[in-house]
Amino acid sequence: MLAPSLVVVDTSAAIELLVADAPSRREYVALFAHLRASDCEIAYSELLEVELLEAAFTWDVRRERRLDWRKARRDGTLQRTRRLEQTILRDWDAFLGGVPAHRYGTHSFLDDAARVMDVTGLGSNDAVHLALARSLEVPIVTHDRPMIRAADAWPGALSVRSR
Repeated sequence: MLAPSLVVVDTSAAIELLVADAPSRREYVALFAHLRASDCEIAYSELLEVELLEAAFTWDVRRERRLDWRKARRDGTLQRTRRLEQTILRDWDAFLGGVPAHRYGTHSFLDDAARVMDVTGLGSNDAVHLALARSLEVPIVTHDRPMIRAADAWPGALSVRSR
């Protein structure tokens, strides 16, 4: 597989890479190793870092089989998940330390994100990641099925999948 010179990474792909018991972790580790070996640079929205914290919380709550995550925010679970959140952020920083990375603020492509929402039906967070990929005219690495469908259907956008 020929690697592009730059890809946008969304939160779902970052979670699969960073969480030890993520179902597709092995595949994403291999994919990112290939991108790194090919001198591919990483671009990501600042939103990803905030989403990593939320994803760590929901991952931990689901792992404990708790269905009411809203209650888990108030019953002490939130404090227990802080360790996982800090681990994920530390691991994200470590990953970025080994690859040229570019962090983008959402303000520069907000109008395109709104258009992506209108055209694809994606939620605002997913639309931000896809809008960044579109604005840079590069593929997006995602594990999110609706994002994959939207990226594949949108002219000029490509998704990179590990499978």
